[in-house]
Amino acid sequence: MLPPIDISHIVQRLDELGEELQRVSDETTDPIEPTPRVLLAGLERLLEVLHAADSGSRADFAHRIRQTTGSDPELILEHGLRLLVQLSELAQRLNLPTQAQALERLTLPLSVWMLRRGCELPHPEPVVNALARMANSLRRPESLVELYGLMSEIMDAIGIERVLELETNTPTRPWRVLLINRAIIATRTRQPALMEAAFQTIAEHLPEEAPDFFREGMGQMETLDYPTQAREIMQRYFEIWCTRQRLH
Repeated sequence: MLPPIDISHIVQRLDELGEELQRVSDETTDPIEPTPRVLLAGLERLLEVLHAADSGSRADFAHRIRQTTGSDPELILEHGLRLLVQLSELAQRLNLPTQAQALERLTLPLSVWMLRRGCELPHPEPVVNALARMANSLRRPESLVELYGLMSEIMDAIGIERVLELETNTPTRPWRVLLINRAIIATRTRQPALMEAAFQTIAEHLPEEAPDFFREGMGQMETLDYPTQAREIMQRYFEIWCTRQRLH
């Protein structure tokens, strides 16, 4: 199940997860710095600022953030994501993997909530990592469609051309991961319109990845019971990027 894009949900989950983190941290003999209380208190203050600023236009929102904090919304978002990552890493150190993943997931609603209010996301690694984990855990078609929509929203809000220009040619670059996972999710939805849009993005922006992606996709079509329309779309892209390329 995907988290709702809502500040109140983030606050509620932090209350629930923070209680367990604090309890285990208090019981451990090894000193933990910064403590869960410090990180949670920082997030609580940040979320209070965001909630108080949430009225009026995007310009009004940005103005209230600057007036209250002296910082741009992008810096506030970066700080919030950093605190969530620190809490997730702390949970891992305390041997609480379920809580660590739950904290990582909160980077998604925080990022999308801010993007919808005109904020930019210059360093998308935390939310891209969270999306990748969610992609592996979801099975219901409606959840996959919703996840595809959130991936597309993040991609569109940032501007894919600008992001890809700034990235280095390394296989772990975050937007490469996002585009590949978005196309995999589109395939799993079995909805032709989503597959077409995601595949075209792969073709346009990751041409070096396209042959392997569509070759593996055809293997999935043959292994699993995909509907005819979905098979036809994958077949068309496979022929363009794999069969025809071998002929030239």
